[in-house]
Formats: sequence, C-alpha cells, structure tokens
Amino acid sequence: MIQALRRNLKVLSITLWVVIATFIGSLFYFGRGNITGGDANAVATVNGEEIPLDRYQRLYRSYVEFYRQLYKDRFTPEVAERLGISQQVVDFLVEEALILQRAQAEGIRVGDAELRARIQAIRAFQEDGRFSRDRYVAILGRAKIDPATFETDQRRELVRKKVESTVKEGIKVSESEVRHAYEFRREKVRAAWAQVEVSPLMAQVSATDAEVEDYLKKNALRFQEPERRRLQYVLVSPKAFIRPATDAEVESYYKEHAALFEKPRRVKAAHILVRVPGVGGSEAEEKTKAKAESAIKRARAGEDFAKLAKEISEDPGSAGSGGDLGFVARGEMVPDFEQALFALKKGEVSPEPVRTPFGYHAIKVSDIQEGGRRPLKEVAAEIKEKLQGEQAERAALAKAEEVKGPLQGAKDFPAEAKQRGLDAKPALLARGDSLEGIGRVQPLEEAVFSLALGGVGGPLKTPGGYAIFKVLEQRPAAVPPLAEIKWKVADAVKREKAEAGALAGAQALAKAVEKGEDLLAAAKKQGLSSGDTGFFSRSEPAADRRVPGEVMRAALQLAAGKVSEPVALPQGIYVVKALERRAPDPAGLDKEHEELRQQVLEQKKNQAWEHWVKNLKAGAKIQMSSRPSSP
Repeated sequence: MIQALRRNLKVLSITLWVVIATFIGSLFYFGRGNITGGDANAVATVNGEEIPLDRYQRLYRSYVEFYRQLYKDRFTPEVAERLGISQQVVDFLVEEALILQRAQAEGIRVGDAELRARIQAIRAFQEDGRFSRDRYVAILGRAKIDPATFETDQRRELVRKKVESTVKEGIKVSESEVRHAYEFRREKVRAAWAQVEVSPLMAQVSATDAEVEDYLKKNALRFQEPERRRLQYVLVSPKAFIRPATDAEVESYYKEHAALFEKPRRVKAAHILVRVPGVGGSEAEEKTKAKAESAIKRARAGEDFAKLAKEISEDPGSAGSGGDLGFVARGEMVPDFEQALFALKKGEVSPEPVRTPFGYHAIKVSDIQEGGRRPLKEVAAEIKEKLQGEQAERAALAKAEEVKGPLQGAKDFPAEAKQRGLDAKPALLARGDSLEGIGRVQPLEEAVFSLALGGVGGPLKTPGGYAIFKVLEQRPAAVPPLAEIKWKVADAVKREKAEAGALAGAQALAKAVEKGEDLLAAAKKQGLSSGDTGFFSRSEPAADRRVPGEVMRAALQLAAGKVSEPVALPQGIYVVKALERRAPDPAGLDKEHEELRQQVLEQKKNQAWEHWVKNLKAGAKIQMSSRPSSP
C-alpha cells in the first residue's frame, strides 16, 4: 500500500516538468490544440473528475514546443499529426488524474515551501543563477499564463513525482541480476560480413515508361508535394535607418529613467548546506542541525570557511568552489536564507544554522556592494545603443506602414517596390520553409497561408526587418504531373529493382556460406565489400568503422558459426556470420558492479512504475468527452 511505501520516501530531486520556454512561441502556428465534439470544457472524465480543456491546451502547446525543438525546421502540422501529439497529451492527463486521485486518498501532499523551492530552482526564472520574481512574472506574462495556474500545475507535478518515488522506493536488485547484466553487456562476438551494394546495381537496370506510370499510380503519396504559396515580399530593415543618438538625448533618457540605473545592495555570500534526509524524523533533523552548528563553530573559531564548505557542504553546485554563491540581491534567494544573509555584516558568519526547504545552512558574507545609481559615463554606451535601436525600429516601421498602401494597390508589386527604394523577392513557400533574409518566422508563415489570393499582408516584424508580402498563387498539396517528376519516379523504380537484385544476391551468398563456403573468400570472388569485425560487444563497438549498428546487432544474436538473415539497409544488403563468441572476464564485474546495479535498478523502477500506472487505469472509469485532434 502506498502509505507503507511512503515511510521509506527519500529526498526528491527538484526537476522541471515543462521548461517555461515551451509555453512561449507556439501560440501562432499550431493554435490551441483542437477538441472536436463532446463537452466543450472538458476532454475526459476520470472516475467522475473532469479534465479541463484549458489544461489540455496548455500542455498541448508545451508538447508542440518540445517536438519543435527536437525536429527543428522539419516540424510541421503534418508531422505533429503523425506523432499523435493530441493523443499523447490526453493519455498523460488521464494518467495524471488517476495518480493525483490516489495521492489524495493516501494523504500525499505538497506544501508551500516545497512548491516555492521548486519554482525558484527553475533556471528560466533566474538571473545570474538566482531566482528573480520580476523575471518570473514577466515570463509568465509574455506566455499569457496566470501565476496561480502555473503554480497549481507545478504543485500537481510535484505530487505526481512524490507518488512515483514512493512506488519505486521498494525496488531492489539482486546480485544475479547484476551479473546477468554484466554478461549481456560484455559478452564479445567476432563476425565476418559482406555487403551487396545497391548503387552499382542501379546503373545496370532501367525503367520503362510503363513501369514509371504504374509505379506512380501505386505510390502517389511518396511524391506528393506539400501545400505551398507563391509570393513576393519586401523587407524594410532597421539597419537602413540607424542614426547616432546625441549626448543630449542620452543624458535626457538617463534622467527620465533614473530607476533603471539604480543598483540594489548586494552581498557576496557563501554557504555550507547540510541536507535533511527524507526519512528518520526528528532524530535525523537534529543530527543534521548539529552538523551545521559544528561547521559554524569551526568557522567562527577561525577555520577557513571555503575549506569547510568543500569538506562538509552537500550543495553540488557550490561545494567545489568553497560554497561561493557570488553576489546576491534581495529577492533572489528563498526568504529564510535571505533574511539571515542580509542581517550579516562583512566578514560575519551566521550565529546559528538557517533552515530552508533544502536543509540547514551556515552562511558567510565576505563582501558588500552598497546600492546606488550607476554614473552616466558607465551607462552612456548602452543607452546610446538602445536609443539608436529604438529609433531605427520606429523609422523602419513608419517606412513599412508608408509603403504598404501603395503596394496593396499596385498592379506590379516589384515595380512599385523598386520605385519606393525596396527590392521585391520571389518565393515559393511551404510550411516549415525559410525565406531569404528572414529565416522561418511562424507568425509570418501563418499570415501567408491565411491570406487570400492576391492579398497583401504585413508589415510583420521579422529578424530581417518588417516584411510586406503579396500572395500570387495558392498550390494545394498534390502530386505534380508526371512530366515534372518523371526522373524521381524512374529513380525509385530503378532503386526497387536494384534492391531486389541485391537481396537475391545476398540470399544466394548466405546459402553458400551455410553450406560451408568461406564468407570473406566468396565476397572477394564477387568483388563485394567485406571484412572481419574483430571482437566487439554491446558496450564496445567494432573496430571496423564500416560496420553499421544493425549488422553488429544481428551478429550479437547469433550462435558461433551461424549466418543471419540478410540485413537490408539503404546502402545495401548485408550477410553476417558469427565466427566466435567470448564470455566476459568475471574479474571485470567488480569494476562495473555499481554502475550496472544502478542501471538495472533504474530499469526495474521504471518497469514497476509503468505496471503500477497500468493497473490504476485498468481499475478506473474513464470516459472520453471527445476525440482530440491537432489543429
């Protein structure tokens, strides 16, 4: 039962479920994640609890941004559809609801201190490695996320992590499991291989017109081109409007925005952290506090604080540098730590340990920077750069607004642009493509694909300047006429023939080797690429870099003297024969024992968690309110 497991709960590592950046930048191209049919306000009901539509939409955007970062420019709505992102999100939310329901029944909670510590540990909300409330509020504001909503989501994730840790806590690994993992990882194989290449065979085959036509009919989707727009566009670049800011303008800005140049009082802090174990109750708490008290006594008695931190501190981020946290301003640390820190004078060590959600701290202040306004001469260059950039942006936008009207009414877009001192560029744009001088800008892409034929859009801000564009042609996703892609289809026909020929040759070679012919000698006779892998294992690749991973995996499955089924790869078909197998050296287990134990343990824990969640779902009443679909 979870309550029993919970007594063994260890300290949880603070990890970020959804990096805050995922909430930003995915609001244009992929929309909110559509839900079709059913209740407009819920995506599913789990044991009577509704999963709100707005939570689905928030999580959908984060998934989209994750995949966008993974796939880069290759990520399109079609890719999103193939990945089944909508269903992934719904599955996650259903599982989360079940887990949180069980947590509530078992009394598993997350306190405010835990939540605050988690949020302050998120790097996106930090400046110079310290939490900044202003940055936190600003980032959530840009993402149009209410802080209360964000904090609720984070609390839910912390509860889910607690349950997961509880379920995994009791998992153990036996010595036989570690030994088996070592043997599996270190057992070595030596194999011979030969490759029947596809490319040379392509030069030996041909494709008739009838074969090309027939192939296109049967494989039309392979040659379908995506929906595209033919357009013309101009860029009004701010670089063309830069003028130097005057000293008077700089001085005026400095006076009018004095608050921007105020430096807060900062102290240079160092600390020694002693973590409180997740189990052990008051006895463990007192032992931890006593250890921190001892560190403070030694430091106040004259021992070097940095050496003590390296010896005692359990903060991996600062222990190696003597506990140094750098200069800190108010609002950057957790409240209890901050209160004690700013009460100290230069050179002082805290008189007693300071308790925070991270544990007990001994704190030292080694230097203090008093606050005050930065002098004009120190900030003049950055003010000048800022003023020049803002002025150029305003001038470029004004120019873009000025020319938009004439360009909208122009019969000849390029001619009108040239008359206005601008250069119109042509483009044929598909989703995910980049534009010359701009790159890929999702709002611009969305605007182009939303614009009617002949329409003029913009100005839109892009990395290259303000863009104004005209859509000349709308090309739906379609298979081009055969005349345009005949060479592509012919190549596909020839490749299919060549691959069939390569497979037949590899199969014949494999049969000959099975009857006793030497693989390397037979390959040499036929002029095929071949080689001896030397000994390799699952943890040590073959020394012969020509051997693909798929070929090595096939060899690892073979008994000595056996030949694999032909391994088909784009470059050719491989025949593999295992020549020898070598058991690992038992003495090597001691060196790898702990690493292997951890790997096997993590694998078993994950399997236990997946099984536990599966059982939760099997006993739950889950009703889908609608079928999710991507935008």
